[in-house]
Amino acid sequence: MSIFKTLAFTILCALTLQLSGAPIPFRLGQVLSAEISRNKVNIKNLKAVDYDFKFKHYAYAVVTFKLYKDRTISIYDFILSLKDKEYKCVAVCAGNMVFDTDKWEFKKSSPDKIYSLLFIVDSETLGNAKRTMPGTLIYTLNKSGKSSYEIPFKFINYTDLTAADKIPSNGIFPEVEIKGIKKSTDKAEK
Repeated sequence: MSIFKTLAFTILCALTLQLSGAPIPFRLGQVLSAEISRNKVNIKNLKAVDYDFKFKHYAYAVVTFKLYKDRTISIYDFILSLKDKEYKCVAVCAGNMVFDTDKWEFKKSSPDKIYSLLFIVDSETLGNAKRTMPGTLIYTLNKSGKSSYEIPFKFINYTDLTAADKIPSNGIFPEVEIKGIKKSTDKAEK
């Protein structure tokens, strides 16, 4: 990302704390919130060896969204790109449920429910200041290549992640036009 794009994105992210909310549209629905915390998240049935984490200290990135009616969502649908590293999704949940790695998919979504994807990320790359940082949610199941969505993640350091029922229905992002979709046609990476 060029310095100009990074600066523009940083300004946009800074505005997220000052403007009223608006969801970010994406392929399956609308993203309402994106946060990263170093506070441990309760994850049932997590076996760290199954995920081959290549870092010592964990942080937890959660993307919360509403899906269009009757969509399916699973841990295999998205990858998170953050600070030039890619992370696999480890869990998905609906509402305020506890993340459980044994529950890897929701079929036939309801537009009234809130769903969340959980990614475990390298804490050492985040720094210490609370701030907003750019991240990219990559949809991996697109037949014509990957679709990616730039999302401003609120890094809250050692503060607890916001519970799904506390996120406003119009999200936490600013009401500005966000150009979030980028297409890649590299079919070898599907």
